Amino acid sequence: MNSFQQATATRHEYRLRIAPKGLLLFFAVLLAAVGIFAAISIAAHPNGPASAIVFLFLLPFSAYMLAVVLRSRLVIEGTRIEVRGAFRERSADLSEIEGFRTISTRNGTYRKLYLKDGRGSITLSSSFATDDDFRAWSQQITDLDKRDRDALLDEISHDQELGATPEERLAALSTARTWSIFALVIAVAAAAALNFADAALQVPSAIVLALIPVALMLLLQRSPLLYAVVKQKSDPRAELSYALLVAGFGLVLHNRGIHFVSMQPLLPLIAAVAIVCAGLLYAAAPKGPQAFGRLIALLFFAGMYSYGLVLVADSLADQSPAIAYNVTVIGKHISHGRSNTYYLQLETWGPFAKPNQVAVSPSTYDATIPGSQVCLQLHPGRLHAPWFQTAPCTVQPVPEVQP
Repeated sequence: MNSFQQATATRHEYRLRIAPKGLLLFFAVLLAAVGIFAAISIAAHPNGPASAIVFLFLLPFSAYMLAVVLRSRLVIEGTRIEVRGAFRERSADLSEIEGFRTISTRNGTYRKLYLKDGRGSITLSSSFATDDDFRAWSQQITDLDKRDRDALLDEISHDQELGATPEERLAALSTARTWSIFALVIAVAAAAALNFADAALQVPSAIVLALIPVALMLLLQRSPLLYAVVKQKSDPRAELSYALLVAGFGLVLHNRGIHFVSMQPLLPLIAAVAIVCAGLLYAAAPKGPQAFGRLIALLFFAGMYSYGLVLVADSLADQSPAIAYNVTVIGKHISHGRSNTYYLQLETWGPFAKPNQVAVSPSTYDATIPGSQVCLQLHPGRLHAPWFQTAPCTVQPVPEVQP
Protein backbone atom coordinates (compact mmCIF):
# COMPACT_ATOMS: atom_id res chain seq x y z
CA MET A 1 0.00 0.00 0.00
CA ASN A 2 1.51 3.37 -1.08
CA SER A 3 1.48 6.52 1.05
CA PHE A 4 -1.62 7.98 -0.59
CA GLN A 5 -3.62 4.77 -0.12
CA GLN A 6 -2.59 4.78 3.53
CA ALA A 7 -3.73 8.39 3.85
CA THR A 8 -7.14 7.68 2.31
CA ALA A 9 -7.60 4.62 4.51
CA THR A 10 -7.30 6.69 7.70
CA ARG A 11 -9.53 9.32 9.20
CA HIS A 12 -8.57 12.98 8.98
CA GLU A 13 -10.53 15.58 10.92
CA TYR A 14 -10.11 19.31 10.42
CA ARG A 15 -11.40 22.08 12.66
CA LEU A 16 -11.69 25.79 12.01
CA ARG A 17 -8.50 27.79 11.74
CA ILE A 18 -7.48 29.88 14.75
CA ALA A 19 -8.30 33.28 13.18
CA PRO A 20 -11.96 32.62 12.20
CA LYS A 21 -12.50 30.62 15.38
CA GLY A 22 -11.23 33.49 17.53
CA LEU A 23 -13.33 36.04 15.65
CA LEU A 24 -16.49 33.96 16.09
CA LEU A 25 -15.79 33.45 19.79
CA PHE A 26 -15.24 37.19 20.26
CA PHE A 27 -18.59 38.09 18.68
CA ALA A 28 -20.36 35.24 20.48
CA VAL A 29 -19.16 36.54 23.85
CA LEU A 30 -19.93 40.14 22.89
CA LEU A 31 -23.49 39.36 21.78
CA ALA A 32 -24.04 37.19 24.85
CA ALA A 33 -22.90 40.02 27.12
CA VAL A 34 -25.25 42.48 25.42
CA GLY A 35 -28.07 39.95 25.57
CA ILE A 36 -27.50 39.33 29.29
CA PHE A 37 -27.45 43.08 29.93
CA ALA A 38 -30.77 43.32 28.04
CA ALA A 39 -32.17 40.47 30.16
CA ILE A 40 -31.22 42.36 33.33
CA SER A 41 -32.92 45.45 31.92
CA ILE A 42 -36.05 43.41 31.25
CA ALA A 43 -36.07 42.20 34.83
CA ALA A 44 -35.70 45.76 36.11
CA HIS A 45 -38.11 47.28 33.59
CA PRO A 46 -40.56 44.59 32.40
CA ASN A 47 -42.35 47.03 30.10
CA GLY A 48 -39.27 47.92 28.07
CA PRO A 49 -39.96 46.48 24.58
CA ALA A 50 -36.56 47.52 23.16
CA SER A 51 -34.66 45.41 25.70
CA ALA A 52 -36.91 42.43 25.01
CA ILE A 53 -36.21 42.66 21.29
CA VAL A 54 -32.45 42.82 21.93
CA PHE A 55 -32.66 39.83 24.26
CA LEU A 56 -34.69 37.73 21.79
CA PHE A 57 -32.35 38.33 18.86
CA LEU A 58 -28.82 38.63 20.25
CA LEU A 59 -28.71 35.53 22.43
CA PRO A 60 -29.74 33.17 19.59
CA PHE A 61 -27.06 34.71 17.35
CA SER A 62 -24.51 34.24 20.11
CA ALA A 63 -25.57 30.60 20.55
CA TYR A 64 -25.31 30.01 16.80
CA MET A 65 -21.76 31.41 16.61
CA LEU A 66 -20.73 29.30 19.59
CA ALA A 67 -22.21 26.21 17.92
CA VAL A 68 -20.25 26.98 14.75
CA VAL A 69 -17.01 27.08 16.73
CA LEU A 70 -17.69 23.90 18.72
CA ARG A 71 -19.31 21.70 16.05
CA SER A 72 -17.84 22.74 12.69
CA ARG A 73 -15.45 20.19 11.23
CA LEU A 74 -14.40 18.64 7.97
CA VAL A 75 -13.75 14.88 7.94
CA ILE A 76 -12.33 12.63 5.25
CA GLU A 77 -12.26 8.90 5.85
CA GLY A 78 -11.39 6.59 3.03
CA THR A 79 -13.46 7.73 0.06
CA ARG A 80 -16.04 9.62 2.13
CA ILE A 81 -16.20 13.26 3.08
CA GLU A 82 -18.31 14.78 5.83
CA VAL A 83 -18.92 18.46 6.49
CA ARG A 84 -20.49 19.45 9.77
CA GLY A 85 -21.85 22.90 10.53
CA ALA A 86 -23.59 24.40 13.53
CA PHE A 87 -26.75 22.31 13.13
CA ARG A 88 -26.37 20.39 9.87
CA GLU A 89 -24.22 17.57 8.54
CA ARG A 90 -23.64 16.59 4.92
CA SER A 91 -21.60 13.66 3.66
CA ALA A 92 -20.92 11.93 0.37
CA ASP A 93 -18.71 9.30 -1.21
CA LEU A 94 -16.30 10.12 -4.02
CA SER A 95 -18.42 8.04 -6.37
CA GLU A 96 -21.40 10.33 -5.62
CA ILE A 97 -19.55 13.59 -6.37
CA GLU A 98 -19.69 15.00 -9.89
CA GLY A 99 -17.06 17.65 -9.19
CA PHE A 100 -16.38 20.98 -7.52
CA ARG A 101 -16.54 24.65 -8.42
CA THR A 102 -14.69 27.57 -6.88
CA ILE A 103 -17.10 30.30 -5.80
CA SER A 104 -15.80 33.87 -5.46
CA THR A 105 -17.48 36.43 -3.21
CA ARG A 106 -16.56 39.76 -1.69
CA ASN A 107 -15.47 37.89 1.45
CA GLY A 108 -13.16 35.47 -0.34
CA THR A 109 -13.45 32.16 -2.17
CA TYR A 110 -14.72 28.72 -1.22
CA ARG A 111 -15.42 25.41 -2.92
CA LYS A 112 -18.74 23.75 -3.50
CA LEU A 113 -19.03 20.02 -4.21
CA TYR A 114 -21.82 19.11 -6.62
CA LEU A 115 -23.42 15.69 -6.29
CA LYS A 116 -24.44 13.60 -9.28
CA ASP A 117 -28.00 13.48 -10.62
CA GLY A 118 -28.73 16.93 -9.20
CA ARG A 119 -28.82 15.71 -5.60
CA GLY A 120 -27.59 18.99 -4.18
CA SER A 121 -24.23 20.32 -3.13
CA ILE A 122 -21.87 20.46 -0.17
CA THR A 123 -20.12 23.71 0.71
CA LEU A 124 -16.48 23.53 1.79
CA SER A 125 -15.58 26.62 3.79
CA SER A 126 -12.05 28.00 3.38
CA SER A 127 -11.98 28.49 7.18
CA PHE A 128 -11.01 24.85 7.84
CA ALA A 129 -7.34 24.18 8.68
CA THR A 130 -6.68 21.57 5.98
CA ASP A 131 -3.33 19.96 5.08
CA ASP A 132 -1.57 18.09 2.30
CA ASP A 133 -3.58 14.93 2.96
CA PHE A 134 -6.83 16.78 2.26
CA ARG A 135 -5.38 18.42 -0.85
CA ALA A 136 -4.24 15.02 -2.13
CA TRP A 137 -7.73 13.61 -1.47
CA SER A 138 -9.32 16.59 -3.28
CA GLN A 139 -7.27 15.96 -6.42
CA GLN A 140 -9.52 12.98 -7.14
CA ILE A 141 -12.48 15.34 -7.66
CA THR A 142 -13.14 16.85 -11.08
CA ASP A 143 -12.66 20.60 -11.38
CA LEU A 144 -15.93 21.54 -13.11
CA ASP A 145 -14.73 25.07 -13.86
CA LYS A 146 -11.66 23.75 -15.68
CA ARG A 147 -13.76 21.11 -17.44
CA ASP A 148 -16.19 23.76 -18.72
CA ARG A 149 -13.35 26.06 -19.75
CA ASP A 150 -11.60 23.30 -21.70
CA ALA A 151 -14.88 22.28 -23.33
CA LEU A 152 -15.59 25.87 -24.38
CA LEU A 153 -12.10 26.37 -25.78
CA ASP A 154 -12.45 23.10 -27.68
CA GLU A 155 -15.80 24.23 -29.10
CA ILE A 156 -14.28 27.54 -30.18
CA SER A 157 -11.33 25.82 -31.86
CA HIS A 158 -13.73 23.65 -33.90
CA ASP A 159 -16.18 26.41 -34.94
CA GLN A 160 -15.44 26.96 -38.63
CA GLU A 161 -17.29 30.30 -38.63
CA LEU A 162 -14.53 31.77 -36.46
CA GLY A 163 -11.64 30.98 -38.80
CA ALA A 164 -10.03 28.49 -41.12
CA THR A 165 -7.74 26.92 -38.53
CA PRO A 166 -7.92 26.28 -34.78
CA GLU A 167 -5.24 28.93 -34.29
CA GLU A 168 -7.31 31.56 -36.13
CA ARG A 169 -10.42 30.62 -34.16
CA LEU A 170 -8.65 31.00 -30.83
CA ALA A 171 -7.18 34.28 -32.09
CA ALA A 172 -10.77 35.46 -32.60
CA LEU A 173 -11.24 35.04 -28.86
CA SER A 174 -8.31 37.35 -28.20
CA THR A 175 -9.80 39.87 -30.63
CA ALA A 176 -13.12 39.66 -28.79
CA ARG A 177 -11.41 40.57 -25.52
CA THR A 178 -9.86 43.59 -27.24
CA TRP A 179 -13.28 44.68 -28.48
CA SER A 180 -14.74 44.34 -24.97
CA ILE A 181 -12.01 46.62 -23.59
CA PHE A 182 -12.62 49.09 -26.43
CA ALA A 183 -16.35 49.14 -25.65
CA LEU A 184 -15.57 49.85 -22.00
CA VAL A 185 -13.24 52.73 -22.90
CA ILE A 186 -15.88 54.25 -25.22
CA ALA A 187 -18.55 53.87 -22.53
CA VAL A 188 -16.38 55.61 -19.91
CA ALA A 189 -15.56 58.47 -22.31
CA ALA A 190 -19.21 58.93 -23.34
CA ALA A 191 -20.43 58.82 -19.72
CA ALA A 192 -17.85 61.46 -18.73
CA ALA A 193 -18.80 63.69 -21.67
CA LEU A 194 -22.53 63.37 -20.96
CA ASN A 195 -22.18 64.33 -17.31
CA PHE A 196 -19.21 66.69 -17.17
CA ALA A 197 -18.46 68.09 -20.64
CA ASP A 198 -19.92 71.06 -22.53
CA ALA A 199 -23.67 70.99 -23.28
CA ALA A 200 -22.96 70.64 -27.02
CA LEU A 201 -21.53 67.15 -26.39
CA GLN A 202 -24.40 65.88 -24.25
CA VAL A 203 -26.76 64.70 -26.99
CA PRO A 204 -24.04 62.87 -29.03
CA SER A 205 -22.71 61.30 -25.82
CA ALA A 206 -26.19 60.16 -24.78
CA ILE A 207 -26.71 58.57 -28.19
CA VAL A 208 -23.40 56.70 -27.87
CA LEU A 209 -24.33 55.44 -24.38
CA ALA A 210 -27.74 54.37 -25.66
CA LEU A 211 -26.23 52.43 -28.57
CA ILE A 212 -23.40 50.69 -26.68
CA PRO A 213 -25.67 48.11 -24.92
CA VAL A 214 -27.48 47.51 -28.23
CA ALA A 215 -24.18 46.77 -29.95
CA LEU A 216 -23.08 44.51 -27.09
CA MET A 217 -26.33 42.56 -27.19
CA LEU A 218 -25.87 42.06 -30.94
CA LEU A 219 -22.37 40.72 -30.27
CA LEU A 220 -23.78 38.33 -27.67
CA GLN A 221 -26.43 37.03 -30.04
CA ARG A 222 -24.03 36.72 -32.97
CA SER A 223 -21.01 35.25 -31.17
CA PRO A 224 -22.04 33.59 -27.89
CA LEU A 225 -18.82 31.55 -27.96
CA LEU A 226 -16.72 34.73 -27.79
CA TYR A 227 -18.68 37.06 -25.51
CA ALA A 228 -20.43 36.69 -22.16
CA VAL A 229 -22.13 38.75 -19.46
CA VAL A 230 -21.65 37.96 -15.74
CA LYS A 231 -19.43 34.98 -16.48
CA GLN A 232 -17.46 32.73 -14.18
CA LYS A 233 -13.86 33.73 -13.49
CA SER A 234 -12.67 30.62 -15.31
CA ASP A 235 -14.75 31.43 -18.41
CA PRO A 236 -12.31 32.40 -21.20
CA ARG A 237 -14.78 34.55 -23.14
CA ALA A 238 -14.71 38.35 -23.30
CA GLU A 239 -16.65 40.01 -20.46
CA LEU A 240 -19.17 42.68 -21.48
CA SER A 241 -20.66 43.41 -18.05
CA TYR A 242 -18.39 46.37 -17.31
CA ALA A 243 -19.30 48.28 -20.46
CA LEU A 244 -23.00 47.59 -19.83
CA LEU A 245 -22.69 48.81 -16.26
CA VAL A 246 -20.87 52.03 -17.24
CA ALA A 247 -23.39 52.81 -20.01
CA GLY A 248 -26.37 52.38 -17.67
CA PHE A 249 -24.73 54.26 -14.82
CA GLY A 250 -23.74 57.14 -17.11
CA LEU A 251 -27.34 57.57 -18.28
CA VAL A 252 -28.72 57.39 -14.74
CA LEU A 253 -26.14 59.84 -13.41
CA HIS A 254 -27.21 62.47 -15.95
CA ASN A 255 -30.63 62.62 -14.31
CA ARG A 256 -29.28 64.01 -11.05
CA GLY A 257 -30.95 67.33 -10.30
CA ILE A 258 -33.90 66.48 -12.56
CA HIS A 259 -37.26 65.89 -10.88
CA PHE A 260 -40.34 64.38 -12.50
CA VAL A 261 -43.86 65.48 -11.63
CA SER A 262 -44.91 61.84 -12.08
CA MET A 263 -43.06 58.77 -13.36
CA GLN A 264 -46.29 57.04 -14.37
CA PRO A 265 -46.17 58.05 -18.09
CA LEU A 266 -42.67 56.56 -18.36
CA LEU A 267 -43.13 53.32 -16.42
CA PRO A 268 -44.59 51.22 -19.28
CA LEU A 269 -41.73 52.20 -21.60
CA ILE A 270 -39.09 51.59 -18.90
CA ALA A 271 -40.58 48.14 -18.20
CA ALA A 272 -40.75 47.25 -21.91
CA VAL A 273 -37.13 48.22 -22.59
CA ALA A 274 -35.95 46.41 -19.44
CA ILE A 275 -37.81 43.20 -20.34
CA VAL A 276 -36.43 43.15 -23.89
CA CYS A 277 -32.87 43.82 -22.73
CA ALA A 278 -33.00 41.28 -19.90
CA GLY A 279 -34.47 38.67 -22.25
CA LEU A 280 -31.77 39.16 -24.87
CA LEU A 281 -29.01 39.08 -22.26
CA TYR A 282 -30.37 36.01 -20.50
CA ALA A 283 -30.89 34.11 -23.76
CA ALA A 284 -27.16 34.40 -24.47
CA ALA A 285 -26.05 33.84 -20.87
CA PRO A 286 -24.64 30.44 -19.81
CA LYS A 287 -26.99 28.32 -17.76
CA GLY A 288 -26.00 26.14 -14.82
CA PRO A 289 -24.55 27.00 -11.40
CA GLN A 290 -25.39 30.45 -10.01
CA ALA A 291 -28.01 30.93 -12.72
CA PHE A 292 -30.31 32.76 -10.29
CA GLY A 293 -27.58 35.18 -9.24
CA ARG A 294 -26.72 35.77 -12.90
CA LEU A 295 -30.39 36.50 -13.65
CA ILE A 296 -30.52 39.06 -10.84
CA ALA A 297 -27.40 40.77 -12.21
CA LEU A 298 -28.86 40.86 -15.73
CA LEU A 299 -32.11 42.34 -14.42
CA PHE A 300 -30.06 44.99 -12.60
CA PHE A 301 -28.13 45.88 -15.79
CA ALA A 302 -31.30 45.97 -17.89
CA GLY A 303 -33.26 47.95 -15.30
CA MET A 304 -30.58 50.59 -14.81
CA TYR A 305 -30.06 51.00 -18.55
CA SER A 306 -33.77 51.26 -19.38
CA TYR A 307 -34.43 53.65 -16.49
CA GLY A 308 -31.56 55.95 -17.44
CA LEU A 309 -32.31 55.76 -21.18
CA VAL A 310 -36.00 56.66 -20.91
CA LEU A 311 -35.43 59.48 -18.44
CA VAL A 312 -32.67 60.97 -20.57
CA ALA A 313 -34.86 60.67 -23.68
CA ASP A 314 -37.62 62.60 -21.90
CA SER A 315 -35.45 65.37 -20.45
CA LEU A 316 -32.33 65.80 -22.59
CA ALA A 317 -34.22 65.89 -25.91
CA ASP A 318 -36.85 68.29 -24.53
CA GLN A 319 -36.31 71.59 -26.40
CA SER A 320 -39.66 73.16 -25.55
CA PRO A 321 -39.75 76.43 -23.56
CA ALA A 322 -39.79 76.04 -19.80
CA ILE A 323 -42.30 77.69 -17.45
CA ALA A 324 -40.62 79.51 -14.57
CA TYR A 325 -41.99 79.44 -11.01
CA ASN A 326 -40.88 81.25 -7.88
CA VAL A 327 -41.97 78.96 -5.06
CA THR A 328 -41.90 79.72 -1.35
CA VAL A 329 -39.92 77.34 0.88
CA ILE A 330 -41.98 76.37 3.94
CA GLY A 331 -39.42 74.04 5.56
CA LYS A 332 -36.45 71.78 5.01
CA HIS A 333 -35.00 68.54 6.38
CA ILE A 334 -32.21 66.00 5.85
CA SER A 335 -32.86 62.32 5.18
CA HIS A 336 -30.09 60.18 6.64
CA GLY A 337 -29.10 56.85 5.08
CA ARG A 338 -26.00 55.56 3.31
CA SER A 339 -25.68 59.18 2.24
CA ASN A 340 -27.54 62.31 3.28
CA THR A 341 -30.30 63.68 1.03
CA TYR A 342 -31.25 67.33 1.44
CA TYR A 343 -34.90 68.33 0.93
CA LEU A 344 -36.68 71.65 0.68
CA GLN A 345 -40.39 71.60 1.50
CA LEU A 346 -42.33 73.76 -0.94
CA GLU A 347 -45.77 75.31 -0.95
CA THR A 348 -48.34 74.40 -3.58
CA TRP A 349 -47.16 75.34 -7.07
CA GLY A 350 -47.78 74.55 -10.75
CA PRO A 351 -48.71 70.88 -11.25
CA PHE A 352 -48.77 70.11 -7.51
CA ALA A 353 -52.08 70.58 -5.70
CA LYS A 354 -50.45 69.98 -2.30
CA PRO A 355 -47.21 71.05 -0.62
CA ASN A 356 -44.31 68.93 -1.86
CA GLN A 357 -40.58 68.55 -1.46
CA VAL A 358 -37.58 68.65 -3.77
CA ALA A 359 -34.07 67.25 -3.28
CA VAL A 360 -31.30 69.82 -3.66
CA SER A 361 -27.54 70.04 -3.29
CA PRO A 362 -26.01 70.62 0.18
CA SER A 363 -24.94 74.14 -0.82
CA THR A 364 -28.46 75.07 -1.96
CA TYR A 365 -29.87 73.55 1.22
CA ASP A 366 -27.53 75.59 3.43
CA ALA A 367 -28.19 78.81 1.51
CA THR A 368 -31.98 78.50 1.65
CA ILE A 369 -34.08 79.42 4.67
CA PRO A 370 -37.81 78.89 5.23
CA GLY A 371 -39.75 81.88 3.93
CA SER A 372 -37.39 82.49 1.03
CA GLN A 373 -38.09 81.41 -2.51
CA VAL A 374 -36.60 78.81 -4.80
CA CYS A 375 -36.84 79.16 -8.57
CA LEU A 376 -38.03 76.19 -10.62
CA GLN A 377 -38.26 75.57 -14.35
CA LEU A 378 -40.99 73.18 -15.52
CA HIS A 379 -40.62 71.36 -18.85
CA PRO A 380 -43.36 69.32 -20.60
CA GLY A 381 -41.01 66.41 -21.42
CA ARG A 382 -40.24 64.92 -24.81
CA LEU A 383 -42.12 61.73 -23.84
CA HIS A 384 -44.93 63.74 -22.18
CA ALA A 385 -43.64 63.25 -18.63
CA PRO A 386 -43.24 66.79 -17.17
CA TRP A 387 -40.01 67.43 -15.28
CA PHE A 388 -38.47 70.36 -13.46
CA GLN A 389 -35.20 71.51 -11.96
CA THR A 390 -33.98 74.33 -9.78
CA ALA A 391 -32.57 77.43 -11.47
CA PRO A 392 -30.81 80.59 -10.26
CA CYS A 393 -33.20 83.30 -9.09
CA THR A 394 -32.60 86.79 -10.42
CA VAL A 395 -34.19 88.38 -7.34
CA GLN A 396 -34.42 86.70 -3.96
CA PRO A 397 -36.90 88.45 -1.62
CA VAL A 398 -35.75 89.02 1.90
CA PRO A 399 -37.95 87.23 4.46
CA GLU A 400 -39.61 89.32 7.09
CA VAL A 401 -37.95 89.39 10.48
CA GLN A 402 -40.36 88.64 13.29
CA PRO A 403 -40.14 91.09 16.23
